[in-house]
Amino acid sequence: MSYDTYLHSIKSEIKDTLSLSIPLVASQLIYACSGFIGTAMVAHLGQDALAASVLVSMIWMSLSVFFFGVLNSISVLVSHQFGANNDKAISEIMGQAFILGVIVTIVMILLLCSMPFFLRFTAQPAEVMKLAIQYMHALLWTIPGLVVLIICEQFLAGANRAKLVLRISLLVVPIEIPLIYLLIFGKFGLPACGVAGIGYGFATTYSIVAICLTCYLVKSRYYQRFGIFKSIRRIDLHWLMELIRVGLPMGCMHVIEVSTFAVATFWIARFGTTMLAAHQIVMQYLGFAITLVFAMSQAVTVRVGHAVGKQDITGIRLAIYVGMLLNFICILMVAIAFNLFPHFFLRLDMDINNSSNALLMRDASVLLAIGGILMLFDNFRIIGFGALRGLKDTKFPMYSSFVAFWVIGLSLAYLFGFNFALNGSGIWWGLTLGIASGAVIVFMRVQWLLKRVDLNKILDKHK
Repeated sequence: MSYDTYLHSIKSEIKDTLSLSIPLVASQLIYACSGFIGTAMVAHLGQDALAASVLVSMIWMSLSVFFFGVLNSISVLVSHQFGANNDKAISEIMGQAFILGVIVTIVMILLLCSMPFFLRFTAQPAEVMKLAIQYMHALLWTIPGLVVLIICEQFLAGANRAKLVLRISLLVVPIEIPLIYLLIFGKFGLPACGVAGIGYGFATTYSIVAICLTCYLVKSRYYQRFGIFKSIRRIDLHWLMELIRVGLPMGCMHVIEVSTFAVATFWIARFGTTMLAAHQIVMQYLGFAITLVFAMSQAVTVRVGHAVGKQDITGIRLAIYVGMLLNFICILMVAIAFNLFPHFFLRLDMDINNSSNALLMRDASVLLAIGGILMLFDNFRIIGFGALRGLKDTKFPMYSSFVAFWVIGLSLAYLFGFNFALNGSGIWWGLTLGIASGAVIVFMRVQWLLKRVDLNKILDKHK
């Protein structure tokens, strides 16, 4: 390949990656803002309601990151067949995706229904328990519509229709936030549901949008070619098990990462409420920033998947390296801002001119700076995971997350935080070094796999 041709390929890949990733990033940020605003509304109901929402949110997050991680396999398999122009295979995959969605829905409902029994061991006051159970029961109605919506969005991402995903989020949130407000506080004749109003607001919005989206996908002339509901009446064990095989490690990987930060939070709580508050503040910004990385990671997964479908090894390399470079530039700017302008961010959470917040400002500024460095390493790790997913290698990311987070990260966090008496900053430095080791492991795996990959085997020409 000549230099000019290669340069043109790079420019083309940058354009295609941005056209796919920008809508996905924007969509994820919009959804993240929705949850943030919902929590702010609940805070006005008092400490009991806020405590109940935190309890249920922890349970909901643990379940959702696992099961929705499993459903991420849909975009992986669809992207392969879309790149290969195999509409029949996409139809078969989507039929099994909806069957898998039914299984996920049933299991999530059963698990949520059993949670009140486990909540008793949290030793919370009776009023908090009552509100938590009400909120949990309201969330049960959210699951069917949300699962359908996620399946459809995964299909759209795999079929290179990320702009429609953005339009969906732009439709969801303007309906969702006012509805949650009305149901929490009981406005315009609606019942005042309190914290449960969040669940009922989510359930109503996701159900309506899921119904509208499925009707659109069925009626649209463009999407009729894929026949996403044609194979839903029969079980195809090959594609169903392939969805589970690819998706299950991704769900486990997310649980490993979420549980690591949960343990870190409990450890940091031992250093006092000021350090815990600083940790929570920084986690909120880190969550928003990592959302960008995860969205770009999905874009890399899809771009790699399309190249796999075309049997284009050069396209795979370009998708991986361009994705890493673009996201590194973005995260580098965020990390620099965290380090140089911490007051700009922290003034949103506290009065920085109040002398009583001086200690909190100091701790939060230190953790925010470390968080910026952590994100630089996490960028390569997560984008590398996206590349491996596109190559159908999902078990290795799970194993590497176990080593990076539980073995290295938590061990160093405990050593720095408690043995070396670095307190909260030591916990964060330990996690940062664990994530850095994970980035190196994943990058080496990507390089190894690119030299030995069998594209025909990955494509899986099942009939």
